[in-house]
Amino acid sequence: MGLDPRTRIAFVDESLSDAMRDPNTYLLGAAVCEQRAVAAVRANIASLRLKRQVKVHWHDEDAKRRMVIAETIARAPVRHLVVVREGRLGERPERQRKKCLERLLYELQELHVATVTFESRGPADNLRDRDAIDGFRARRVISSDLRIEHVPGPREAMLWVSDAVCGATRKPSPTRSVCSRSPLLTRRR
Repeated sequence: MGLDPRTRIAFVDESLSDAMRDPNTYLLGAAVCEQRAVAAVRANIASLRLKRQVKVHWHDEDAKRRMVIAETIARAPVRHLVVVREGRLGERPERQRKKCLERLLYELQELHVATVTFESRGPADNLRDRDAIDGFRARRVISSDLRIEHVPGPREAMLWVSDAVCGATRKPSPTRSVCSRSPLLTRRR
């Protein structure tokens, strides 16, 4: 997929630890797409939302629906990047997020992403993200050119892609092989 570096956009969501499957693990995933392809991908993903759903959410889907979602995403002109933090026992999720965020934003900048849209977690958490990002900029981990925004998940179907990719990346997941047909970069932090 020949992405134009001036028009790349990333949509980012998280996945928290599941004590049974992957204790102390935090995932932060990005769906990277060219601006000109976003509307078509968004419409395709939005069409997967069921009548009573506010949004497509991997955790709430059964195995059959997950496979449909994974196959739809695998056909989309989107790259995926997932950063995984396997933390120490008792490590706080906010520390795990900050470590993943630093690596993810660095990698997205290396992929020439212009704008990063995060799923909003509420004003206080969004501010915590912005403070961390300001720190990354001050340390020159990322440049000030990288545009950051937070949007509620139900308002942006592209965030559902990164949610699903995080879910499919978790261990064990039968949809991992389907998602591997779509370009996926996984970074362990």
